[in-house]
Amino acid sequence: MNEFDKYYNGQFRQDIQTFFSKIPERSKHTFDDRKIFTVQYQTLTKDFDYLDFLDNERKAYFGTALFFTVLVDQVCYSHYNDYYDKFENLTRYPKFVGNSPSTDRTNFPPRDIFNAFNYSRDKEKMFDSENVEFWKPFNEAKPVIKNETVYFFKNHLSDIDGEEFWNRCEQELPFHP
Repeated sequence: MNEFDKYYNGQFRQDIQTFFSKIPERSKHTFDDRKIFTVQYQTLTKDFDYLDFLDNERKAYFGTALFFTVLVDQVCYSHYNDYYDKFENLTRYPKFVGNSPSTDRTNFPPRDIFNAFNYSRDKEKMFDSENVEFWKPFNEAKPVIKNETVYFFKNHLSDIDGEEFWNRCEQELPFHP
């Protein structure tokens, strides 16, 4: 079991609950459905303190776990839409959306999660505060998430081939060794 596996299958659930307890109500349900949680781009940036309960190493694990959660949700919606309602009812994965009224109901590419963590509108915050480095947790995460994904479809939505699903996820990965 690697560090990401321990984090993802342990602390991540608590960290995402803590994160959602800190962000404003209007930011976590932008689809007007209280069952659908959303993460707005700006809530992950250096401009807000919503993630200050995490040190930079845990931010990297949190951001990576969030990335893969959003990615799997979007791949299911985009490529297996006939099964999406069942998938969503089983997972309740959050959506990653924009900030403004024109984009807060628009799913953003999951890879933008990594950019958000290191972004600020304030030049001093942008360049003078430490950036979050995702390379290590991202590489640790790939085999863990692949196994979790294949297992999930085998045991909960067996009409979808988990290996095929994961191959579609891999096509969306931003970092390649």
